[in-house]
Amino acid sequence: MKRISILYTVSICISNYAYSADFDNCKVTEIIAAGPTNGHVALDCIIEPRPACASAGNFFGFDKSTDEGKQYMSMVLTAFASNATLTGYVIDSQCSLHQGNVALLEHLRLRK
Repeated sequence: MKRISILYTVSICISNYAYSADFDNCKVTEIIAAGPTNGHVALDCIIEPRPACASAGNFFGFDKSTDEGKQYMSMVLTAFASNATLTGYVIDSQCSLHQGNVALLEHLRLRK
């Protein structure tokens, strides 16, 4: 019985960690668009965990020229204009190709 309770406790801890976002309920403080592909965003919180190359801990980046990037930009602009919050994930081993010191965005959620 003791083994089952230990396994149950460990599985709960792991499952809670697996579903925690890299940033949660953060406000957009700045939106930067440079050139045809570079989009990056500053948040009012720190992204953790983030890749070692991401020295700008409160920024994430993405390619704004792709369909996915256009969706991200739309969501970011909406969050900024409506004072809503963003929750999301970054790729833990890669920085943006367009802004080498910010984490590369992988998933984004807009909340009011």
